[in-house]
Amino acid sequence: MNTRVANAFDDELEVQHGPHFVPKSSGFDVDRIMHSIRNFATLSEALRILGAAVLVASMSLFLMQGWNEGNDISRYLMLLAQTGLLAAAGFALSHGLKEAKGARLFFGLALVSIPANFTILGALLYSVLQWDGGLSSTYPGYAHWEIQNIASTGVTLGGAMIVLLPITMFCFAIMARHSAKTLSLHFFALNMLLLLPIRSSLAAGTVALLGTVYALYIVREAAKKDRALKTAEGRFALITLFIPTGIILFRSMYFYQVDSLMVAMLSMAAFLAARQASIFPDRSPRIALGLDMLSIPVALTFAFAVTGALVPHLAWSLTAPVFSIAYSALALDLLRRTESTILRGTIGVSICLLVSASFILGVGIEQSALTSILGLAAGGLLLLSGIALRHRTASFAGVCTLIASLLFGTEALLALVLASSWIDLAIFGACAITLGSILDRHGVAINVYLAKRFGRISQHNEEVSLGE
Repeated sequence: MNTRVANAFDDELEVQHGPHFVPKSSGFDVDRIMHSIRNFATLSEALRILGAAVLVASMSLFLMQGWNEGNDISRYLMLLAQTGLLAAAGFALSHGLKEAKGARLFFGLALVSIPANFTILGALLYSVLQWDGGLSSTYPGYAHWEIQNIASTGVTLGGAMIVLLPITMFCFAIMARHSAKTLSLHFFALNMLLLLPIRSSLAAGTVALLGTVYALYIVREAAKKDRALKTAEGRFALITLFIPTGIILFRSMYFYQVDSLMVAMLSMAAFLAARQASIFPDRSPRIALGLDMLSIPVALTFAFAVTGALVPHLAWSLTAPVFSIAYSALALDLLRRTESTILRGTIGVSICLLVSASFILGVGIEQSALTSILGLAAGGLLLLSGIALRHRTASFAGVCTLIASLLFGTEALLALVLASSWIDLAIFGACAITLGSILDRHGVAINVYLAKRFGRISQHNEEVSLGE
């Protein structure tokens, strides 16, 4: 029995200390297969991006070079046929090869090409009908489209609508199925703006700004109702709503004279678009911060453009105050909604310094009663805001503005008082007493409201910083 036990232990020892055999790797290696799959996926994505870029380039070259034979209607029908072929290719990939990514890419390109169709339709319509004083003769050759008579225009428009409307609804059904009808309707309405026979800077800028505001409203309302719009396809569908207004602005800036008012409307549209993108649900904090930082130069551009547009109608001493007010209007909105504490502090300091410097410069250039009163009002508002919000820069800027307005404008204020009638002085005194009574009655409530409001924003920013 002991011999058997010993033999058993010997066998075990031999097994433990014997040679180890490593099994030969099979040709069916899972890691190698997964690596190949990843390589093919990367290659397929690169091919899709390349194909999309080539198709967009082809549409752009078509708009510039056109079709060598035939009139402008036949040229446009080629573009319309290309839009239909893109949608058909997406349908074939979806139902033939059962490949969803490539199909969605074709549908997206078809959706993007629809505003291009409306752009050419607008050019054809403008060749026979203008609302702004006649057809411009400064078109480059590739941008010139013309129809001989209004009857051909009507037939072309009707035929294009029959083709484009179903394609629009089908593409949106692929990108955002639950909101397809709503987005298709509003997308078509925004594209109709491209048909308006207007090209002047003021008219085109106004239409583009109104279209941008309308698109922002639709995006905000649609995102609240349909959570599927937060996906990549849904966001792409929402972005397409801004393509028509972008084309209107680019067309006016590239082909026509650009004035300060046009730049102001363009910068306002860009500011509103960046604002909507930064507050979009589930957006990346880094993207929101980047958009908020980009909004600062956009706000400065808007202020410069508005000031330049109003220069012929304003006294020179009022240009700096108008600039600071225009910038502050956008900067205060950015200050209220940004989540970056550093950016909020920078914007607050910039507002205080610009407002103070501009009103001091205004009263220094022209020592009149008007500039002095405006400077006193601006300095008082800065001082009150600094006290209520415990902002030292605002308080200091307000005191400096008040002192400069009194030093430069005391003589003008005395002359105004002496030249005024007793009725004017009585009205001013009564208004001052009424304002003082309002502040005495509701001043504490206003102060508490402002403290709570900005305190809540500060607390939210602190929570965001701690979370990050």
